[in-house]
Amino acid sequence: MKINESNFTAQLCRKDERALEYCMMHYGGLVKSIVHRYLGTLQSYEEECINDVFLAVWENSSSYQPERNSFANWIAGISRIKALDCKRKYTKTLLEVNWEEMENTCHGDACSQLQAIEEEFSQETQQMLSCLKPQDRQLFLDLYVKESSLDEISQSTGMSKPVIYNRLSRGKKKIRSLFANPRERSEHYE
Repeated sequence: MKINESNFTAQLCRKDERALEYCMMHYGGLVKSIVHRYLGTLQSYEEECINDVFLAVWENSSSYQPERNSFANWIAGISRIKALDCKRKYTKTLLEVNWEEMENTCHGDACSQLQAIEEEFSQETQQMLSCLKPQDRQLFLDLYVKESSLDEISQSTGMSKPVIYNRLSRGKKKIRSLFANPRERSEHYE
């Protein structure tokens, strides 16, 4: 039997390797572009993530429901989830490493990856804090990024510690409310 667009999903469910090859040939570009979108700064992990996507397709092909969405949408969803998992996994390992130590010892590609990740975290931080008033945003940056003490912040701003705590508490609530639900997050930034 020849594998084609009309029968490859059924053959995947029957664990026909030719159907997986067909899937890789016809949907590999889509998978690669989605993985690259999420792991662009972590290119060394892209190939492993793409392999994880196709392994998940192979193992979970019976859960695909053509009446709910197209195969392209289904595999795109798997690609996104696997890429985010990979990014979380890599970020978690980076957090275990002393950043200052890594900056002093990194060379070449490792150093450029570190800089790219730092820039990405910086952009995400700015994006998260953009919902706050400028004065509150500066409080967050001073306390959590620059790691200034409350005494230093209080002296530089002229605010008392209880006022600073109150502003930080309200800011945290606002950030949590905006970033707790992915739908709200996308609506906020469109």
